[in-house]
Amino acid sequence: MDAAVEIVRLTQVDFYNGYKSARKVIDTGSGSLSVKGIVADAQTGLPLKGVTVSFALEGGMMKTVAATTTDPELVKKTAEKGGFNVKNLASGTYQVTLKKVGYADQVITVNVNDGEMSLIDVRLDKQ
Repeated sequence: MDAAVEIVRLTQVDFYNGYKSARKVIDTGSGSLSVKGIVADAQTGLPLKGVTVSFALEGGMMKTVAATTTDPELVKKTAEKGGFNVKNLASGTYQVTLKKVGYADQVITVNVNDGEMSLIDVRLDKQ
């Protein structure tokens, strides 16, 4: 809409000024992606739905870019195709624990840097 209003900027000055002073920019809360991952079965390579993925910051409380929380960890579940995303995770080193019934738990270390996306590709072994 802003681009369309720019067209009439010189010919409809009052309209243009009214539009610019009345418009609101709404932040939808979309943030940058910090970690993206996929979890699959080690033998078949098929994606695993419902894996619990827990992030614990080494040596401190969990922080996102927006706030610090007293929760000791951030927990996600993998989707239908084995994937998960974490937005706005503060930079640091995280212990990531992956758990699913029938599979051996796995713990990995992930480094998160501001402005960069970390990729995780994990294969879980059946018990």
